[in-house]
Amino acid sequence: MKIERKTIVLLLAAVMLLATAAGAWYYQRQKERGSVPCAQQPPSGYSPYCLAQSQAAAGRGDRAAMAALVEYFEPRQPAQAILWTRAAAKLGEPRALKRVLSSCGTAGPFTLEEAQALLPAAPALEALNFRLGGSCAPADMAAARALVPADLLAAPDGAGLCKVALRFGMLRLSRDGAQLDSQAAQQLLAECERRQQVPAFVRQEAETVRQMLAREINPVRISVD
Repeated sequence: MKIERKTIVLLLAAVMLLATAAGAWYYQRQKERGSVPCAQQPPSGYSPYCLAQSQAAAGRGDRAAMAALVEYFEPRQPAQAILWTRAAAKLGEPRALKRVLSSCGTAGPFTLEEAQALLPAAPALEALNFRLGGSCAPADMAAARALVPADLLAAPDGAGLCKVALRFGMLRLSRDGAQLDSQAAQQLLAECERRQQVPAFVRQEAETVRQMLAREINPVRISVD
């Protein structure tokens, strides 16, 4: 059967229209996905597609996805970043836990009660630093008296060890810390000084506090964080 020329033209036009629409759809999908796979995109620069994927995973309880959303929303919508931090911390995500413990109290977005409730799930050094007064709660002297250096010296986290060592050393030099073990404090500070992965200025602070303890002189103001 002979097909009229006009019909052929219409069919060709329809095919071209469909091809154009398909190309536009494909281009838009590629634009949304980004030029690289989601796993290779930094969370702060997620494409719309990868953001949606991460939100879906976070909704299913994926801690890593929640942490990625914190990084994405931090410069854009800080309130959303706080919500995802809170959710991730409740599931034990280490970075979220650390942020809640270090940003609680009247000056931070998280409450003292929130931070205290998370202590059992926090890394040991972070939790101990909190209990020694390293955040929004006063120093727990009972926790300081119960500190056992041998339990901490094997910890691989040099920065965390130095925080605890400096905090404990300064507590020992305080009026309330007279009963704390000075030798234990000096032992921890000396270990901090040996940790080469720790910034030089922190190791210098550890040396200063250790020398103060050795001489039992009055403390000067030392930055721990």
